Amino acid sequence: MPVYKNEQRGTWFTTFYYTDWTGTRKKKKKEGFTTKREAQAFEREFLERMAGTCDMKFSSLVAIYLDDCKNNIKPSTYHTKTVILDKYITSYFKDIPINKITPANIRQWQSVVKEQNQDKSDQYLKSINTQLSAIFNFAMKYYSLNKNPVKLCDSIGSSKRRELNFFTLDEFKQFIKVVDDDTLYTVFEVLFWTGIRRGELLALRPCDFDFENNLLYITRNLVYIKNSKPVITTPKTEKSIRTIVLPPFLTKIVKDYIDKDFIDDKDILFEITPTLLFRRLKKYVELANLHQIRIHDFRHSHASLLIEHGYSPLMIAERLGHEKVDTTLKIYSHLYPNKQNELAEQLQKIHQNL
Repeated sequence: MPVYKNEQRGTWFTTFYYTDWTGTRKKKKKEGFTTKREAQAFEREFLERMAGTCDMKFSSLVAIYLDDCKNNIKPSTYHTKTVILDKYITSYFKDIPINKITPANIRQWQSVVKEQNQDKSDQYLKSINTQLSAIFNFAMKYYSLNKNPVKLCDSIGSSKRRELNFFTLDEFKQFIKVVDDDTLYTVFEVLFWTGIRRGELLALRPCDFDFENNLLYITRNLVYIKNSKPVITTPKTEKSIRTIVLPPFLTKIVKDYIDKDFIDDKDILFEITPTLLFRRLKKYVELANLHQIRIHDFRHSHASLLIEHGYSPLMIAERLGHEKVDTTLKIYSHLYPNKQNELAEQLQKIHQNL
């Protein structure tokens, strides 16, 4: 495994041949290594990835997995994966061949994760565990790994959702009274009365509204990825691309805001970062003397309002842009029992009128 020194720069480089996945022989050159050992390690790990065998290091498998994911998932999802892998997983298994990682290794790792992250929610711990399992599923599918050691262990965390946090209509009225900024007033009104996601809100332009017919077209999503500019993507799922019918009063609020600030048709409507938006929300919640909620909880607030007024799960799913009605029921099913007494009373009236 020869490597070479660039005497002029004082750095090391490696150059070698490899065969890609199509069977084509290619030459690879990589420069700028501080030490000879770093150059050799790069060549060795690169060739391991190209060979794609079960005895490759875990870190090599992760690199292949992320390369595969990069072109198949949204940038925000890719960023989340890399954060979880870098922070909780890769460093632990880094140099172990993937076919040497046992269920006992997984249990030891799970214990470390739980011990070091006691402040994390059960859902987040579950997502870390799931991400590790996805790596081994990938190895089974493409590199003939015999089994997924994660699936042979009990999971950590739980997929059980935390209790929903939201504003009732009365609480929202109390909250919106203290909002003294035109932009944020419009933002919170839109969030509460439409239930759209934060990214969908931040991507809105005047041209996404049909003011004559009181319609809002959700076709875009805006995400902030660490150390980069905001990125416009498609919404979360195909069902998230939808048309929302607006109450006329909300149409007027948005139209007045656009006219007052002379916002061009294709300009971003609300130029505010998620971090600043949450800080302003926190400030107004404290002023209104209410319990703290997140931006996403406005979505829950809208759903609970619709449930309270008797709208069906199907209609709510369509308005929120859920991929399936099952998603709506899974999140909000515990709110529906509140309507059971009303339903029974209506059935009683129907029976009395027979």
